[in-house]
Amino acid sequence: MADFIITPGLRFVSRAGWVASQSLPRLGGSVPRTDRTHVIIHHTVSPDNDESPNIWDSDASIFSRMRRLQTVRPDLGLDVPYNFVAFITNDGVVICEGRGEDRTGAHTKGHNTRGIAVSFAGDFENKAVGSTILADRMPLLSNFLQWLRTDASHPAYGNFEPMRNLGTLRPSARQVFFHRDFAQTACPGGLLEDHLTRVAFV
Repeated sequence: MADFIITPGLRFVSRAGWVASQSLPRLGGSVPRTDRTHVIIHHTVSPDNDESPNIWDSDASIFSRMRRLQTVRPDLGLDVPYNFVAFITNDGVVICEGRGEDRTGAHTKGHNTRGIAVSFAGDFENKAVGSTILADRMPLLSNFLQWLRTDASHPAYGNFEPMRNLGTLRPSARQVFFHRDFAQTACPGGLLEDHLTRVAFV
């Protein structure tokens, strides 16, 4: 089970860590790491429906939501459609492995092979979340993307080649794409978009 700290405030949990259903195998075809060129940000549009709907307060709620994401879109296949899911917590960010960095996703038509999808858990179009909290969490997302690009390994996770080309394809005004750059959608939500312009491969 891989559950480890990448940098202070940034925690990574593998599929084994959030106890992915063994009856629903990981989907997606194999992708060489050198093929990954860009990052696409989504939101799951599924808050946790408490007094802080986009802030996740416990491992139990995070892991339960990940298992729910295995079945919520059967039209996309019975697996998490994203490569990774980011949960904002009171202490930082928890990144959960979805399909992972080496498999195609089912998130953005035409970009499921070269694009890596990171989806924020929650509804960032209709549910309020403190602007300061979001601003404070964006450097952690930058750290995660840089980890993928340069050193995505850990003794508890495995020894992987870095994604050296990740981030070489970018929109003109920022370093990550939004889902709405490729489809008619509000995703990843207006409450996230301004903050995501600060995300960088550090």
